[in-house]
Amino acid sequence: MADISVSACTGFGLANVLPRQGIAPDAVGAALGFAVVSGPVTSRGRDIALLGTGPNQWLAYADAAAPDWAEALGARLASVAGVVDQSSAYALWRITGADARRLLQKGLPVDLAAIAPDAVVVSAIAHLGVIVHHAAPDIFQVFVFRSFAINFREWLDASIAAL
Repeated sequence: MADISVSACTGFGLANVLPRQGIAPDAVGAALGFAVVSGPVTSRGRDIALLGTGPNQWLAYADAAAPDWAEALGARLASVAGVVDQSSAYALWRITGADARRLLQKGLPVDLAAIAPDAVVVSAIAHLGVIVHHAAPDIFQVFVFRSFAINFREWLDASIAAL
């Protein structure tokens, strides 16, 4: 039997963060109070993580978020970046266990063995766009557009059964 656990997450906050033209990651970091890196990695603050989804662009993520979370983040970043709430646009699964990497590798065209914790991968699984966050050893978070959540879950269940 595979060592894997899958849980659907709710109550999280997610928002696109796009710096204004000419604004560097350190200005975003100064507004948030922690160092921010541009690239496919995670920058962490006390209550928020910025997941690098492209050059100088991030998804801000919080495990638990109030309904006005994105507006409050937007106010903090008003002088340096635009913020767009994506909390209801995505479904999120937390996949944990010794076989989590092996499971995701069945569909992800990226070598997960070469990816360290805090890495972020924007790719596809089963022809569905995904954002995979390697949160910690043996812990992955997978974000999928909510409209494709059922399709992703079907792939996930079939792939777990095949392990």
